[in-house]
Amino acid sequence: MLVAIAVGGFLGSWGRYQLGLVWPTPAGRLPWVTLTINTSGSFVLGLVLTLILTRRLRSRYLRPFLCVGVLGAWTTMSTLSLEEDLLLRGDRLATAGGYLVLTVVLGLVAAWCGMALAAHLDTRRRRRWASP
Repeated sequence: MLVAIAVGGFLGSWGRYQLGLVWPTPAGRLPWVTLTINTSGSFVLGLVLTLILTRRLRSRYLRPFLCVGVLGAWTTMSTLSLEEDLLLRGDRLATAGGYLVLTVVLGLVAAWCGMALAAHLDTRRRRRWASP
């Protein structure tokens, strides 16, 4: 179990680090890379968890690997906190407030969209198997 989480964590953090290298955030600006990472992580978590739980996948390593490891390391609450602090210290109150609100709202919407897509995919799968 720990190996699955560690391997997933390596992959998620490596991907996040690589994206941060190619899309750096200028000082005092809205950190689009972290917003994108956290929003995409919310979407994938909603999708993956819904599929895993509704299809009752039996692999005991799949959820820890993907949800705890990969997505836990891909998304980054600590970077969000640090960037909020830097924006506030730089007197960028509107940017800091907007960033925080966008992160929460987009994260919730993205998770809902992931869950809705999973439900749609599951419905299509059931219809395909029920057809003669």
